[in-house]
Amino acid sequence: MTLDPDAGEYLWAQLRDILAERIRHGDYPGRMPSELELAEEYGTARVTVRRAIAELAKMGLVRVLPGRGTYPVK
Repeated sequence: MTLDPDAGEYLWAQLRDILAERIRHGDYPGRMPSELELAEEYGTARVTVRRAIAELAKMGLVRVLPGRGTYPVK
């Protein structure tokens, strides 16, 4: 999936939904890609990725371990 700047929804929210779906489908069995890798994959800024990941953490879908990475909650 790609992000659509004209969709009328924040890019971080679109990315949050995409990543949540990928987590639910088991696309990330271990550590998720870094913020930089996700930013490059989706063609967005790291701050957008950071916000999406923070929202996923609030939803209980990921655990962020500073210096170690982001992991899906199983």
